[in-house]
Amino acid sequence: MSRSEGVRSRKVLIVTVAALALTMGAVASYVTSRKAAPQIEGLLWPQSKALKAFALEDHRREPFTLERMTGRWTLLFFGYTHCPDVCPVTMSVLKNAIALMAEAGSANEVPQVVFVSVDPARDTAEHMAGYVGHFSPAFLGVTGDDANLKEFARQLGVLYIRAEPDTGGSYLVDHTAAVFLIDPRGHLVALFQAPQEAQRIARDVSRIRDLEWN
Repeated sequence: MSRSEGVRSRKVLIVTVAALALTMGAVASYVTSRKAAPQIEGLLWPQSKALKAFALEDHRREPFTLERMTGRWTLLFFGYTHCPDVCPVTMSVLKNAIALMAEAGSANEVPQVVFVSVDPARDTAEHMAGYVGHFSPAFLGVTGDDANLKEFARQLGVLYIRAEPDTGGSYLVDHTAAVFLIDPRGHLVALFQAPQEAQRIARDVSRIRDLEWN
């Protein structure tokens, strides 16, 4: 098997395993919930999952903890700045989705966007600042040491695998490509699987936000 075939195989495995685990959780929540869920094209948890405390750092070198995701909605995406395709496309989609939501409502209703790097070895604070700033000065880039990053990713069912470096030392990181929606209580409520569309994310976030969560 060639290196490119191996990378593709790992990507399929990551997407399949993550989607299966997340879908099972969503179905279980739906069955036990008495609330009527809004019609969206993502996966929805009517009984949302409370995130546990974590310790990461943003691109301004300030602590990024669970408290930074309480009091407002958050769109969360895991990737890395050297990603050649999925990450820049998804970040552009999120930029456009935020613009659509800003046009439709007040600035206070627009979710914050958090880019979580799964490549802390290369994604320094300065590098992430330039990367997220290219899409929006309001976007946050965060990462952490291996232990804290893996624990945070595990809470959301995110998988990532670093591929073997090539002869020049460059490498890819296979990772879950979903966008996660966190409510103002710090609870995971939904995810949007790739490929995402700005109009759908803006519409579905609005529908979910209008739902009264217990």
